[in-house]
Amino acid sequence: MSDSLQHRLLARLEQDPHRPAVAFYSIPGQVSWRNVQDLYGNVGATARRLAEEGLRRGEVCIIVLPSGEAAAIATLAVLLLGALPLLIAPPILQGVHSTFLQTLRRTMLTTRASIVLCPESMRQLLQDLRGNRSRPRFLFGPITTGRDEVAILPRTFPDDSQVAALQLTSGTTGVPRICVWTHRAVLAALDGMAGAMALTDADVCFNWTPLYHDMGLVNNLLLCLTQGVPIALLSPQDFVKNPALWLRGLSETGATTTWSPNFGFAIATQRAKDEHLEGVSLHRVRAFWNAAERIHLETMQAFYNRFASYGLRREALKTNFGCAENVGGATFSDPEGPFVSEYVDPQALYSHGIARPLPGQIDGQRGVAVVGVGRPHPGLRVHILSKRARILPDGEVGEITLDTPSRMVGYLGDTRATRRALTNGLLRTGDLGYMRGGEVFWVGRVKERITVRGRKLDPSDFEPVLFEIPDLRPGCFAAFGIDDETSGTQRIVIVTEVRDPLSRPQQEITGDISRGVFLHLGLKLDDIVLVRPGTLTKTSSGKRRHRFFRRLYVEGGLAPLTVSGDATTGQASA
Repeated sequence: MSDSLQHRLLARLEQDPHRPAVAFYSIPGQVSWRNVQDLYGNVGATARRLAEEGLRRGEVCIIVLPSGEAAAIATLAVLLLGALPLLIAPPILQGVHSTFLQTLRRTMLTTRASIVLCPESMRQLLQDLRGNRSRPRFLFGPITTGRDEVAILPRTFPDDSQVAALQLTSGTTGVPRICVWTHRAVLAALDGMAGAMALTDADVCFNWTPLYHDMGLVNNLLLCLTQGVPIALLSPQDFVKNPALWLRGLSETGATTTWSPNFGFAIATQRAKDEHLEGVSLHRVRAFWNAAERIHLETMQAFYNRFASYGLRREALKTNFGCAENVGGATFSDPEGPFVSEYVDPQALYSHGIARPLPGQIDGQRGVAVVGVGRPHPGLRVHILSKRARILPDGEVGEITLDTPSRMVGYLGDTRATRRALTNGLLRTGDLGYMRGGEVFWVGRVKERITVRGRKLDPSDFEPVLFEIPDLRPGCFAAFGIDDETSGTQRIVIVTEVRDPLSRPQQEITGDISRGVFLHLGLKLDDIVLVRPGTLTKTSSGKRRHRFFRRLYVEGGLAPLTVSGDATTGQASA
């Protein structure tokens, strides 16, 4: 029998049906584990309902549900039917500049989806999309509440060369592309990650990252269920409202491993209060994986300093790099030791693309801190390529390119973009970085570079400055360059969300931003736009859409904040 994702999932049911599989965490102190048999009883009931509604093997089911129990069970049900799940972030998370309807409409057409699963609250919003069409069928609300006997579970075992699932890319410029994953690629990714993370049957995972992002879906849910690792899931919305739930959940479930983008570490450090952490112990957690966006050394150090008294060990802080085109994680820091970082010469890095190490500060010059994102997992190789596709030596910045068995087949319905991404059997990620001694260091995105008088920066270079200003919402910003024919270089613009209500005048806030950028980077900002909370929505994977908001800024679609009394107002039009 050919190996497949379905085969791996059902093998766990046959091997150890009473082993804890999943818990859905929301209320501190109340953790109820569901064993493998109970979980697949719920999955079976959902699969039966989907089959009754007409979902067949090989057809696409779009899942537009909040990340949580319903989304997890629906995803597994679709897989067991041999159909193809594709998860999309619900519009409640998309905010003011939502591209949700555009994304859903295009995804429905491109995939020729059979069924779209949505919460009942979206019925009116989707009225125009539904129309009188017979396909896809829209199913609203919880579609099942019971369970079936596992003996009648659908058992479909595709060939490993067949398509297993579809995944949206980040969509930082607008509508995302659709990655096509085969069973062979997904299984190669799962095997590589399990080896790189040194997972064992003694591990327990706690995850708050959304299932509609490959970090939540692959690195957490599918990895754990196929490896027999119990996983507890916390809603992303609950985490953002109360980051202390992440730490309490880790303690109460006895978790050993967890994942978060860098901004999650930052807001937990800033907003998790001691009174909400009474009795919390993090001593069992051996791996806090930081991934999905630029990893800041300051953030990792602050997180350790804040929670060391709760049992957090420095060597438990880990780093990772991955992308949807590679089906999850590609590089991992040492599972037994601390992550790697270094300081490099800013002039050489920004002007010449050379990462020249510094001891931190020399002759009054401040080095740029760069965090390593680990080494490739077993079976995968990393190359750093120049613009002319030449492999660069250690310390030279170029495009991070993967020779990987877990790469996608391509972008569904986009041959041109597929040709750009997949060249000579290699996956070109669009990310910039360099290598040193086998370690990969990430420094930015190819298409988001800001060039000022020959100096090249990434938007994430501004993040440490903005994190230090309490009036700003952490991680909610866009930075970009605008070509200026008069000066012959680019103007630097920062758009950032403020807290509501404002605690001081806007001029003081923008003054702090200007001074911080000058002191940290030696640059003068040309424009600073303060906008109200919820304006600068991120992608479903939590990435910032710098190019998308650059276009809105140029078109006049970003209205600056106005202040009336103590309240913030201001409208932003898409």
